[in-house]
Amino acid sequence: MKYFQVKHTLFLSLILLTLSSCGGGSGSSTSTGEEPIQDQISTSGFILTQIRERQIADDPIERIYEPRGIGGGGAMSGFSISPYSSLWFVGTDMGTLFRSVDRGVTWHGINHNETTYSSDLDSAAGVGFSADPEVVFHAPAGRTPVRSEDAGVHWTKISSFALASGEKIKYWRAHSYDANYMYAGTTSGLWQSRDNGLSWAKLSGVSGDSRGTYIDYHQTGHIIYHATANGIYKSVDQGSSFTRVHAPSAGLTIRAFTAGRDLDKITFAYIDNNGKGACSEVQPFASDWGVTSMNAHYDHCGYVWLGNEAMSFRQTTQQAGDHIKMAENNSKVIFVTGSTAWIRQYGTKVWRSTDSGATWNLKLNQINYDVTPFAAWGQDKMEYSAAALDIGWDDSGYESFDVHLRSPASVGGTGYYFLHSSKNGGDFWNAPFTKYADTGARAKAKKWKSTGLEVTSVYRFKFHPTNPQIGYAAMADMGGMVTEDGGKSFRISKVGYNSNYDYAFDPDDDRVVYAVSGSQHDFPMEWHANAANGDEGGVYKSTNRGLNWTRLTPTNGTFNRQFLSIGYDNGSNAIYAGLHGTGIARSLDGGATWSLFNTGLPGGVKIIPQIEVDPDNGGVYALLAGDAPTFSNSSSTGIYYLAPGAASWTLLRGTVTRPSGVTAGLWYYPTSFAVDFSSGSSRNTLYLTDYENNSNWLATGVWKSTDRGATWTRQLQYTHPLTVTLDQVDPSNVYVNGLHSVDGSWGNGGLYYSTNGGSTWGKNTIPPYQSNARSATIDPNDRSKLFYTFFGSAMLYGPRPQ
Repeated sequence: MKYFQVKHTLFLSLILLTLSSCGGGSGSSTSTGEEPIQDQISTSGFILTQIRERQIADDPIERIYEPRGIGGGGAMSGFSISPYSSLWFVGTDMGTLFRSVDRGVTWHGINHNETTYSSDLDSAAGVGFSADPEVVFHAPAGRTPVRSEDAGVHWTKISSFALASGEKIKYWRAHSYDANYMYAGTTSGLWQSRDNGLSWAKLSGVSGDSRGTYIDYHQTGHIIYHATANGIYKSVDQGSSFTRVHAPSAGLTIRAFTAGRDLDKITFAYIDNNGKGACSEVQPFASDWGVTSMNAHYDHCGYVWLGNEAMSFRQTTQQAGDHIKMAENNSKVIFVTGSTAWIRQYGTKVWRSTDSGATWNLKLNQINYDVTPFAAWGQDKMEYSAAALDIGWDDSGYESFDVHLRSPASVGGTGYYFLHSSKNGGDFWNAPFTKYADTGARAKAKKWKSTGLEVTSVYRFKFHPTNPQIGYAAMADMGGMVTEDGGKSFRISKVGYNSNYDYAFDPDDDRVVYAVSGSQHDFPMEWHANAANGDEGGVYKSTNRGLNWTRLTPTNGTFNRQFLSIGYDNGSNAIYAGLHGTGIARSLDGGATWSLFNTGLPGGVKIIPQIEVDPDNGGVYALLAGDAPTFSNSSSTGIYYLAPGAASWTLLRGTVTRPSGVTAGLWYYPTSFAVDFSSGSSRNTLYLTDYENNSNWLATGVWKSTDRGATWTRQLQYTHPLTVTLDQVDPSNVYVNGLHSVDGSWGNGGLYYSTNGGSTWGKNTIPPYQSNARSATIDPNDRSKLFYTFFGSAMLYGPRPQ
């Protein structure tokens, strides 16, 4: 394989301007608590230096494969704004950390071989930024911290960061004027580095779950304020010792803490745990939501408290959920959000104060459940997206929320579908995960382009056989996407259930498309491989390129089931559809009537993940997977063929040659196949992939037959392959894609290809998504390019590896 090797550069400049100082105050405060409260001393001479952000250049490697899709539509967290450069980061529960070098205009996933993001969003932390803009920090799932010296392109494990068992990093905090100092708040304390994050030590004097850290820049040395549940602690010796300077009132705890200083004063702020008081307005809904939901709402709610230089605090009437944020150099602007645990989607609210908490204004209410019909925040104050307009605003709150540490004008937060950010302090919110590509007002069925923040799953991407501008992407959650410009822009086209799994076309009419749908996503991963007889679904038809769909299968118990595959023979007007458990449904009259057609297939569970129709003669090929979870039909799995006019399916499986050293069972769970349909072919060349799913270690992979299934030989050991794609113009080109662990803990996988019919294989390591590939589709408009589809990363478009 010829890898694309491009040396990237970063344009870096840092300018420190105009030193100034301001006077501090003096005073004391008393409060009940377990520990005595230190009397405050007068301080003055604080550094309020301005910092000019560095513009980070993009990495040329990131431009080789372009993201394609509609953007968003999945759970995101860890939204992080660099205060020292143009970098933004955000993660997704699908395992990818995304990077933007232009403040959210465009995004690129970080290569999975470098670092990933945690699917456990409760333990997922944002990215940390050093005052040296090239140096950034990350800790997937709060563990195994890593450090980058090239603005997030490459990452190295920080071996000196010896977290205790169960301890997790919650956030990072930099010293804005001395890159040597970095801090990390964890679930059990505060860590410090004095060499720009190369080595770390846990500070004594503070312990317990970190709730926020603030750095006060005194000219004689910085002061640290650190909050835990039981108080705010202060260090005047750069972390060598701490003294508690404020304790919350009896019975209360601190849930989140922040602060900001400017020429006028310093403001401290935190959220308490008095949820039943602060969120009492939800009590009328208790009978609708139940005790568990109500308690979760109260546990994630409290009042905002405000404090001054003397550490004298007062409770306000403002409620807050999980996040309270300020810029470190601004004492007036404070943001608070709701919580993902709040009922009625109240968690999508953001409030702002511009007068140090004296008054508050609601600056975002993503969806208002208190009006009928439900109403989204207006388009005069927020950008709409395909995920919102075509799917819905079902986003319960903010998994992450960040305010630019040096400028409260820049702010943003993520939820389960959306990232919304503002560059004017919350007066208007952008949707940086998508780009409108249509005319007129944003509305349903409009066209969109990707900015790179793709967090959806695309199972397959198919082009119409006679109009290569028309293509359909089968998706989880979103349902599906349609392109009418060869894959440059897309619109959402959801049949009706969670997932569109497959499409088939009428080659004589590019307006007609058939689709199968189901209510369960993510087949065949984990338990989704099991038979799904209880899940709803059906076969659908559209005569206007997916703008509207008509259900073809009945809604009775036989056919209201999840379907995984479909094929259409336009010569006989016959439709074949594969079910996720009961075999093959067939209609011989274009979908008017249906019956199960399993003659020749074994009894019991019959999962059919793929069906293909020979474009020349109408012969039908169908794949029978394993009857998970029993795996009792392994001798009968494989490709079945229905000859034109035949009354029974025939299994194209003779001898499956056991690979050397393999003792486990073979073909427990086939996932895909390919037939050489190229012009003039004999149809004797077949490929099949099977998926390790029954302790059959090292027994799975890519198989090939050149005698129409009489004998099969494994061409490549591959642990979890999902699709094999054959170039039907030049069948020597083969592409196999699937899942694997990039840390080497299990299996072989990734984006494999062969240019000699499977005799030898290369691996494309350039695309960032190395662990979650689903399929490959050669671009019929430019055969030098292809589309890769991914679980949780939508699609990438770029050069075919060779």
